[in-house]
Amino acid sequence: MFYEKLQKLAKEKGKSFAQIEKDLGMAKNSMYNYKKNNPTATRLNELAEYFNVSTDYLLGNTDLKNSVKEPVDLEELASDDDINWDEWLSFGGKPISEHDKQKIKEIFGDRLKD
Repeated sequence: MFYEKLQKLAKEKGKSFAQIEKDLGMAKNSMYNYKKNNPTATRLNELAEYFNVSTDYLLGNTDLKNSVKEPVDLEELASDDDINWDEWLSFGGKPISEHDKQKIKEIFGDRLKD
């Protein structure tokens, strides 16, 4: 699975394994060793940084490439009816009610129009 992730990421980045090895100062054909062996922790971190993904993604522990959430733009949230609120907001781990979502839109929508 690790090797397949590397193949996919290399293709997305438009890079050959040889070019990635050169970029990272790796020995020739090092990437092909990952068909059978996992990298060291140091190499795993280098690869994750190179591809801008999490180590968990590379290891197959998550389907999210990067576990870092982007900041929520409140103006966008208040004005966009297509946003999946349950993905971005909760209260006490529970989804926000439709009534509360509307109140949040009203509050932030008015305050953000300065």
